[in-house]
Amino acid sequence: MTAWPAIVRRRGFTLVEMVVFIVIVGVAAVALFQMFQQTLPRSPTPVQLVRAAQLAQERMELILGRRGVVSYAALNDPCVGGTPPAICTTTFGYVVTVAGINAPPPVPVAWNGNPTADFKLITVTVSLGGTQLAQSEAVVANY
Repeated sequence: MTAWPAIVRRRGFTLVEMVVFIVIVGVAAVALFQMFQQTLPRSPTPVQLVRAAQLAQERMELILGRRGVVSYAALNDPCVGGTPPAICTTTFGYVVTVAGINAPPPVPVAWNGNPTADFKLITVTVSLGGTQLAQSEAVVANY
């Protein structure tokens, strides 16, 4: 016959194991919350993202609307040079840049056998504080 303590199997955790677990989880949680505290103030708000998307779309529509006024070769960004319209003024520190308006697409691609000289890939990028928030692209054809 065996003694009583040998028959009983111990299951569960000891108090020391539980305290160690709680300390480890607590330290991990504090580190995680500190990381969020550092990153969240630098991330854009939904209002900033929507405003940047609107600015990119407005500038793209302004450029594409010029296609009917000027020729394909004279297509330009009306917000650069001359007397820009009032819609070109950006507020709240947003920076709008336009690329590809005076050049064919950077990658030589033939669409339906047509040379790339007959196409322009226009890219409008909106950034705030050095962070790109929105981008709009359009292909304009010389037809």
